[in-house]
Amino acid sequence: MLVVASPYGTGARLLAEAEVGRRGWPVAASPAEASLVVVCGRPGPELAGAVREVWRAVPVPRALVELPPDVSGGEVVTALDRAVRVLGDERGQWRDAGAMASGTPREGADEPPMAERGADRDGLKLDRLHVPLGPVLVDWPAGLVVETVLQGDVIQEAEVRALPAEGAGSAFWGPGSGASREEARRRTAAARLDSLGRLLGVAGWPAAARDARRLRDRLLAGAVDDGARRRCVRFTRRVRRSWVLRWMLRGAGELGPDAPRPLRGDTLDRVRRWLDDVEALTEECSGPEDGGDVPVDGVLALLPGLLAGAELAVARLIVAGLDPDLDRLPSVARDG
Repeated sequence: MLVVASPYGTGARLLAEAEVGRRGWPVAASPAEASLVVVCGRPGPELAGAVREVWRAVPVPRALVELPPDVSGGEVVTALDRAVRVLGDERGQWRDAGAMASGTPREGADEPPMAERGADRDGLKLDRLHVPLGPVLVDWPAGLVVETVLQGDVIQEAEVRALPAEGAGSAFWGPGSGASREEARRRTAAARLDSLGRLLGVAGWPAAARDARRLRDRLLAGAVDDGARRRCVRFTRRVRRSWVLRWMLRGAGELGPDAPRPLRGDTLDRVRRWLDDVEALTEECSGPEDGGDVPVDGVLALLPGLLAGAELAVARLIVAGLDPDLDRLPSVARDG
């Protein structure tokens, strides 16, 4: 299964991931490994075109499920059951490939990128490839595109774009109006676990990523009980103790004291703050004093400088460690 989320599709994505987890279905790393594509939200024209490109790369038999932003849990179950029936028929194909949301593939999308020459740090002439990251990648922020110029596996230049959804919407994460302090902490912890699930997936730790998502789903399902608190403690201790993860994240995407307080330090520091927010569920305090959320457009503005000079694998960790939520991006900034 391959999940594609658009901005404002977070709620649908969470329901789909929870149901897929209950069924024990594997998540595909690429379209070639998938037989089911689940589109969450309403993609705008460019993202819809990217979905069509992905769909062409999925081998038959195949099935596609489209989940609107306001889908219910029961509707997700029904849609996935219908997809199973389609896949059970060897002739099963998505019979109307043009019925996806509006949008057309980018011109020349099926052609490989051409390389040009440029000097590297040692003065050698190496190929420079223009390679986009996103918008359809596993464990990638919905609607984010990073246009990169690569020499080898090192990013020389990066430009960030945010793809809009079809129509307006609202951000899923946040305590909501009139929420109690306990409710706010619960939703904050769930949001951090969602981000941790993506980062741990990118880091190549699928078991911990799965645990993060299961805890996230449990917190979103209702009030926090002692069992959930104990699991949160075990999870955060396990992640903190991983010396491999510390080695991977230390020094990646470092920001100095002039950056907003929640973003200061490297990716390891930011992950530790997420773990602090999860652990706050087990304490009587209101959580770490980190200065609050940073505007998403501010996070996007920092990304090009952080990614320039980074190896491609490290760049994926940097993006996952910031995990910008484009649902919160002002529409004027997104359209501009």
